[in-house]
Amino acid sequence: MRKKILSLGLAAIIGTSSVIIPITQEKAYANADLEKKKADIQNERSGVDSNIQEKQGELSKLEEKEKSLNNEIEKLDKQTADTNEKIRERQAEIDETKQKIEELKVQIAEVKERIKKRNLLLEDRVRSLQESGGVVSYLDVLLGAQDFGDLVTRVSAVTTIVEADKEIIKAHEEDKKLLEQSEAELSSQLQKLETALTELEALKLQLKQQAAEKGKLIEQVKAQHQETEAAIYELEDEAAFLKEQEAAIQKEMERQKQAEEQRKREAAEAAARAKQEAAAKAAAAKAAAKPAAASSNSSSNESSAPAPEPAPAPAVTGGKFMWPAQGTFTSGYGHRWGKLHAGIDIANRASNVPVVAAAAGTVIRSYYSSSYGNCVFISHNIDGKVYTTVYAHLEARHVSSGQSVSKGQQLGIMGNTGRSTGKHLHFEIHDGAWKNPVNPMQFLQ
Repeated sequence: MRKKILSLGLAAIIGTSSVIIPITQEKAYANADLEKKKADIQNERSGVDSNIQEKQGELSKLEEKEKSLNNEIEKLDKQTADTNEKIRERQAEIDETKQKIEELKVQIAEVKERIKKRNLLLEDRVRSLQESGGVVSYLDVLLGAQDFGDLVTRVSAVTTIVEADKEIIKAHEEDKKLLEQSEAELSSQLQKLETALTELEALKLQLKQQAAEKGKLIEQVKAQHQETEAAIYELEDEAAFLKEQEAAIQKEMERQKQAEEQRKREAAEAAARAKQEAAAKAAAAKAAAKPAAASSNSSSNESSAPAPEPAPAPAVTGGKFMWPAQGTFTSGYGHRWGKLHAGIDIANRASNVPVVAAAAGTVIRSYYSSSYGNCVFISHNIDGKVYTTVYAHLEARHVSSGQSVSKGQQLGIMGNTGRSTGKHLHFEIHDGAWKNPVNPMQFLQ
């Protein structure tokens, strides 16, 4: 009888040990993996911070380059304005010269008319001389003088006539020469001004081309500026996400620690119950001198799975991950349109389709993304290994960052937010931290 009691006690102790030892080892492995992932994320955050500083340095250089180009364009604009002012001045001078030329043409016409009249007068004189014998008629006039006084008078008259003819001819020639010289000079001046105007127009075109080239350069700088800013925003967002992921892993460690403590308490309670039952059986056996009837051995490891979600939420299944939503599988993991589709798509036309956690874990981030729409990121530790799941395009989110969730717990409602063309759930699994996607189909059960 004593041997039987000892056997029962030994069995209880061995049973209790089989519960405690594997759990302790599993906990040690889990903590080691979480600590490693936490250190990896801290290193990654340090690298991201370094990249942010580098991009900010590039941005500062681009801003200086953009400022320099703006100064050059401003200088070109001032030169263009000065050139335009000179062009306007030259144009005014040309217009004035043209007006003077027109006035001169009128004067030339008047002079030509006077010359024409002089020509007629001289022609009449020549004709008269020819008819009267030319110079002989002057001699007749002089020889016909009655006395010396009359001769002096006649000589003076003849001299006056001859001198008048010479003055007419001289004035005629001077007028023609003066007008021709003036017209030639004004034409030359007009030609010079027109040449200057052409040169200024060419300069204006050159300045305009330079300004256009500078404009293209500054557009390039602006584009680089925007790209660098976008890269900085993306890196800052990644740094924030890594920080949130680090916090989630820390909470996951605390959650698992609490779960481990709970398991230890339950194991201790189970061991105590086993001892009590063994002692009771031994006492009963001793008192009755026969084997005691086996008492009911209720399991202390009853399922603690959460209550199933109302239909059409998927039922909680075994394995590492369960399906996060009910619906039609519409797109798988892999490359499409030259880009990696990092998850799977599940569509369902029904209204208010629940989306649930594929495994227990801690919410890293619950927010709205321009690409993912309403989305939830969860960090998991399964069998001592870290995973990250993503639930995108939700209509609504029912969990918040840092919250612990159980397997099958509703996270939100299937939707069509962000860059989505129809109501569906985009679901991803990452091996470790985010941006290490794997095919979810190898895990889902």
